[in-house]
Amino acid sequence: MTASTTTPPTVPGYVNWVVKRLLRSPAHRVMSKTTMLLTFAGRQTGNRYVAVVRYLRQGELVSCYTDSKWWINLRDEPAVELLIAGRRMTGIATVVEDPAVIADSLSEFLHTMPGDSKYYGVRRNAQGLPRADDIAEAAKHTRLIRIQLASGR
Repeated sequence: MTASTTTPPTVPGYVNWVVKRLLRSPAHRVMSKTTMLLTFAGRQTGNRYVAVVRYLRQGELVSCYTDSKWWINLRDEPAVELLIAGRRMTGIATVVEDPAVIADSLSEFLHTMPGDSKYYGVRRNAQGLPRADDIAEAAKHTRLIRIQLASGR
């Protein structure tokens, strides 16, 4: 069986608008264990951008994924700001473009957050686990952003 050929669903813009406000409010606990705000500067314009992304934190390393083009602004390992669980943090972002590395990381992420599989076009097998072939396909057009948090956070 081949990987899904349909376009994975994406979150409508108004949802991100609502989530940004929620994550900045005292009610952030509803979503902030899995969703963060990532703030970064545009490489050419210097404009400030804020992306709503799901994340996986392992100690001082935060991983997130995107198939949108905003990741291009993170190519030069810039300093970024994160709003995680109501706390502002800083770190250095590194973009990973190697599909094999992305697939390994995305597999771990989707085991932790199975409901996100649909956003990557990843189906589940008979045991309910993410299908490796779908993950490999998703990794071809997904970027992994690894953020090393600044010490003391």
